[in-house]
Formats: sequence, structure tokens, C-alpha cells
Amino acid sequence: CVCKVAPNSKDYHIQDVNRAGGIMGILKELADAGLLDTSVYRADGLTLAEAINKYDITKEVPDDEALDIYSSAPGNKRNLVMGSQNARYKELDSDRQNGCIRSVEHAYTKDGGLAILKGNIAQNGCVVKTAGVDESVWKFTGNAKVFHSQDDACMGILKNEVVAGDVVVIQYEGPKGGPGMQEMLYPTSYIKAKRLGEKCALITDGRFSGGTSGLSIGHISPEAAAGGNIALVRDGDTIEIDIPNRTINLKISDEELNNRRAEEEAKGENAFKPLRNRRVSQALQVYSHFVSSADKGAIRII
Repeated sequence: CVCKVAPNSKDYHIQDVNRAGGIMGILKELADAGLLDTSVYRADGLTLAEAINKYDITKEVPDDEALDIYSSAPGNKRNLVMGSQNARYKELDSDRQNGCIRSVEHAYTKDGGLAILKGNIAQNGCVVKTAGVDESVWKFTGNAKVFHSQDDACMGILKNEVVAGDVVVIQYEGPKGGPGMQEMLYPTSYIKAKRLGEKCALITDGRFSGGTSGLSIGHISPEAAAGGNIALVRDGDTIEIDIPNRTINLKISDEELNNRRAEEEAKGENAFKPLRNRRVSQALQVYSHFVSSADKGAIRII
């Protein structure tokens, strides 16, 4: 990971990427480490190598065009053309050791910004944005606080039902269960607002945006509505998350897990369905019958 900005960094924001050389600056560091094929052509006719050199602000004599583009600062007014306002940075950020964009040698982390975890809650995997997780909670064990919807989870967090050490479990928000796999933005925002961002975890079969931070784990597959084990989690269960070893597990015996599944399946037509009232359009009802799990891309299977 050679670049981090808010909410994954307290020091840098998106405008700092531009001051440090923009996307071309990031590509240069990857190219210097031999991680890119720079012989490919761009739409403007330049090879990637030529473009990187043209817009490189770290070389001894940067091109005037590059200096003009990357010294463009926020002008506090709407504009469609970068640099069309008069605001300019006094100096650019070319520090590749401690700056916003770093060399591979001085990378924030040697791993990428995402990790796939697997375990008895997510046999087919789930996704965590490690770039947004403080390393102090890369290993986390907590007690489950279960909700059947994003709305219920939000109310629980705002009413202080979620405390330090809890793992918020949001079930039935996956592609089939939602249906539609909506973004779980509000619960993570409220957890952060309650100053629990480094004291709690959140797991769900729903999804997250790129703006999510904290120990937020989504895309759990199989999802609850498809009979996934996340549907069998109950309040108070112990959940163990281990990012370094890429595991996530519900700490109950296989016998107990099987008993819970038998209990759920005994509900017949009501098995693996959420306890909530939600109006669902006919189009989404049809979608829910054909959609695949998140680990298969949440595409329709026809």
C-alpha cells in the first residue's frame, strides 16, 4: 500500500494525492518497483512509461505542465477543469519516504488494502479493507450483537445497545436477502461517531463503500438468506477475527452449529428469512430468486 488518505489516514486527504503527483505519481512508484508493464499504450498515444516520465514531479527538472497540474490547490468553488482556479500550492510533496505517496520500499504496508477471510461464518469468504483497520484490532474477539437489517443495527448503535467489545452482526442484507446488497454506510458511521471504531467490529452479508473505516467485514458468503452460517449467529456468541491469518470464526461446536441449522430448517417456508417488515418491489423479488452469492459476483443466474 503506497498511498493512504482519509478515512484510512489522519494525515492526508484526497487533495494531498494531487499535491504529491496524483495517480501518475502512484504509478511511477509501482513502475520503479517493476510491478507494471509500462510498454502499453494509453489513449493519448503515449506509452505508460512516457506518460509517467512526462508527469513525474520527482525528477530533477519536472515538466512545466506537470508542475502546473499538481500545484493546483482546492479553490473552494465548483469548477470542471483542474487548475482553472487561481489557488496554488506553494510547494509539492515529493517526499517518497514519509509523504502522501510513498515508494514501495517505504510503503505503508507490504500487503494490499483488502483481505479475504474464511471460516465457519464465511465458508466461501468475506472481505475486509485492511487499509482502514487499525493494526491494534487486526486480531479481535468479541460478543455478537445480532440485527436483521441495517435500520435495526443503526437504532441499536444510536440507543447505546452496542458497547466496546461487541461484534455487530447484520444479517439478511446480501444480494438475495436485501434484496440487492445495499451499502452498510450508516452503521459504520455511527460506530465511529460513538468512538467505538477501534473497540468494536461489524460483520455483514451486505457491502461497504470505499469510504468505510474500522473493523468492518462484508460480503460474507454464503449469505444468511441462502442458508449461510451467518444466519445462525445469536446474541452473545463469541466471534474471533484474525486478519493476519485470514480467518473469521464463530466459537461454538460443530454439534451446536448443526443443531441450530436443524432448528432453522424446521421452520419450513420461513427458514432463513429475516424478522422484519420491508416492502420489496416485484422486480427485486424476481431478482432475489435468480441472484448468485457475493463471492460469485452477485450476478443473476439465468
